[in-house]
Amino acid sequence: MSTKKKTRTSFGATAPPFIDYLKDNLRRYPDGGQILKELIQNADDAQATEVIFIHDERRYGTESLWTDELGEYQGPALYAYNNAAFTDEDWEGIQSAGRSVKRDDPNKVGRFGIGFNSVYHITDVPCIFSSGSLGLMDPQEKIFGKREGGFRWFLDDPEHQDALTTMHDQFQPFRDIFSLVSRQEWAKVIKEDQQFDGTIFRFPLRSKASDISNNLYDSNRVVDLFESFIADADLSLLFLKNVTSVSLIHVSVDGTVNTRLEVKSSIHTDVVLESEDESVVEASTKFKSITLTSEDHKETKWLVTTCTMKEGKVEKLDSLAENLKFFPQVDLAFPCGEKRDCQESRLSCFLPLPNNESNKTGLPVYVNACFGLTDNRRHIKWQEEDQKHDEHAIWNELLMKEVLPQAYLIIIQDAIKLAQESILPAPSVYDLWPDISQITHKDKWYAVALDVLGHLFRENVAVLSLTKDERMFVTPSEAVFPCNGPTSPDTLAAIKRTLVSCGENLVTLPDSVARAIHEAYPHPNILKHVTPTFVRDILRRIGTHNMPKDDKLCLLEYILSDEKYRDLEGLQMLPLNDGSFRSFSDRDEDTALIDSHEFPR
Repeated sequence: MSTKKKTRTSFGATAPPFIDYLKDNLRRYPDGGQILKELIQNADDAQATEVIFIHDERRYGTESLWTDELGEYQGPALYAYNNAAFTDEDWEGIQSAGRSVKRDDPNKVGRFGIGFNSVYHITDVPCIFSSGSLGLMDPQEKIFGKREGGFRWFLDDPEHQDALTTMHDQFQPFRDIFSLVSRQEWAKVIKEDQQFDGTIFRFPLRSKASDISNNLYDSNRVVDLFESFIADADLSLLFLKNVTSVSLIHVSVDGTVNTRLEVKSSIHTDVVLESEDESVVEASTKFKSITLTSEDHKETKWLVTTCTMKEGKVEKLDSLAENLKFFPQVDLAFPCGEKRDCQESRLSCFLPLPNNESNKTGLPVYVNACFGLTDNRRHIKWQEEDQKHDEHAIWNELLMKEVLPQAYLIIIQDAIKLAQESILPAPSVYDLWPDISQITHKDKWYAVALDVLGHLFRENVAVLSLTKDERMFVTPSEAVFPCNGPTSPDTLAAIKRTLVSCGENLVTLPDSVARAIHEAYPHPNILKHVTPTFVRDILRRIGTHNMPKDDKLCLLEYILSDEKYRDLEGLQMLPLNDGSFRSFSDRDEDTALIDSHEFPR
């Protein structure tokens, strides 16, 4: 009895082979400075505090190798070191990079997600030495045989230990970099500790076209990679949670080591302002210093406010945070003590987004958040026509509407507290205000600025600095605004002295703040301005006996300027020939004579 074999074709939705998936990724995912940013982001997620990139131009021997096929990867390489060790989960994740294992932790930006795959722009065989093993990945399956996508040497396997310590050519690249970044003995770590508490990635540069990419990487390309990172270096550590130091090192063909750049960040723990408990957000403000050391030394001090929306305050934000595994936090950073061009301010998603027009805000603060980004991670998604219902776009709009204005309000209020204590120069409070004229052409940020100013004025915050003591602040409704229109400096000074001496809340403000108030203050008609009428009323109230003569003459010129001569009656401001002043009046016996060409004295 013959059984007829049923031939079946396999059926099912299958994933494309990893190599096709990779190529597609590289097409969408840019080659450039992003690669270094991704590796820093990974290190930050792993809670590393230090990252070192090494561009090594040395070539290594090809005699003692694990297999001959590895010979072509002994040339120049890019290394990335950080001081956090791989977990078992990381070893899993890096093998399925792009189908990321860390989806459920909103504080981790897809460790070994699509981002990590951008290293395949540079290399065909990424190698990793971390915790208890050294792994080498070969998506082309060319080195260790068909269906073998790589190999892993374990530090607790005697045969592997032996290879790692005696197979000199094969592991010398790692030994050299290991001794450069960690002050430990290779043999001791391999044989005794069997554990390396850090991570070294090695990316041998692609020297000939492969199935993954025909993008060849020579030393000049790595130099470009470094240059593009250096351009953003001062912003790179501003918003990271853990990494406080990044270095770029070059090792020449003969082994000469040269540190191109070192960036360090430190938080000033002596000044930390926490937000009020009854608010809808939790927030804190502190100073952060970023130091760049290369040929020269540059330090920038930033005021940084971190603001998180509390749960249960904005329902849609809560549900999206849950769905997307994002965190409803916005950070703002303001460079203290240097007037920067607002057109330079950039958006960050933990690391600065590319320096193009759509990532510039025109605000005086730098904005960071866990934004939903486009596929290639270069832009923020907004609710355009084609993504009305895109959850990432809705999330971004909600951050702008709900969290960012709160954060902005807090950084201004905290700056005022610091100015009152003379920790921050008072004029920098005004530098924090959005300058309406800089952003009218940027609809989205113009709306945000108006929103922020609206909040500021509705809450009636004391935001205006007094002329008599710039560390004292009053609300717009309590303030007396300086006069509009052309007035001589002497007159302005006389008005200022007079108003300050009689206790009026005269404020000093730059044009940008005056514009903001003009544009966004809800009840402009209740604001008090210096006018001739206002000054006449003050002079009536305080009298003019003890006033210097020059001030009286300047004020006289000012109070005559609106030609309301009737209102001068009773003011002792009429200058006589003997240097005294008498009151303006319409009684005959008070007639004063004024000499002129026709009637000289």
